Amino acid sequence: MDIPRLPPEDDPRIKARQNVAGRFGFILGCLAAASAIGINLYRAPRPWDWNAVALAVLMAALNMPLGIMLGLLGEKLTRPNRNKPPRR
Repeated sequence: MDIPRLPPEDDPRIKARQNVAGRFGFILGCLAAASAIGINLYRAPRPWDWNAVALAVLMAALNMPLGIMLGLLGEKLTRPNRNKPPRR
């Protein structure tokens, strides 16, 4: 008798790990964005005009999706191997 298995995409444990990894990556992205805004505005000539502030915010906004992608990549690389049935 064959035991029905869930496909890897529908496994609730993997979904939970992906959820945690995405949240962790988002938090890391927000921290990186805040530090990028600080660094960019520190290096910008004073008084700041709206172009410098807008550029700093837009450049920092790129850190959030990058953090999420790195979190999900880390989850995929550290995911435990599934026991596959032996080949016949």
